Amino acid sequence: MENLLNLKVETSKADYDAFYSYTASKVLKSYTWIPMLKNVFLWLVLAFSFMSFFQFQSGGIGNKLFFSVLTLSISFFIYVALSKLMEAKIAQCFTPNENGIMIGPKEFEITPDGIKETNPYGHNFYNWDVVEKIEEVNGSIYVYVDKVLALIFNPESLKSDEYREELLSELKKHV
Repeated sequence: MENLLNLKVETSKADYDAFYSYTASKVLKSYTWIPMLKNVFLWLVLAFSFMSFFQFQSGGIGNKLFFSVLTLSISFFIYVALSKLMEAKIAQCFTPNENGIMIGPKEFEITPDGIKETNPYGHNFYNWDVVEKIEEVNGSIYVYVDKVLALIFNPESLKSDEYREELLSELKKHV
């Protein structure tokens, strides 16, 4: 158990990106863009169908209808494209620096009082009271100290499956 108390981790950008993607997908689960596009397409088809039906009943389908629907469709697609572009730009704003506090080498010390994190720029101490939950995702262990901030233990830092299970049981004992 002594070797479990000190753990060296080299967090890469890929590790952070995987964490960010997982957390964002959980937080924004109902706001994905595919259902939104399906909804827009469905409403455009319904609007076009009703407009065509009423134009047909009134005696003819003119060019005005086509250009109205086309203008509306293009406006919706521009809105969706700008939304996706803005989402990508916001994601870039929250990408941490290489060899900063989030990405780079760290050492964790697990104690009965909490978790001490030491990085090249200083150290942090997380009391067990601030640890909200622990999740294992694709071999990585995320120790959430806030809704969207977690300590990342990547698979490379965990020497074996037994070591991972031992670490998980030690962490869950305190949470």
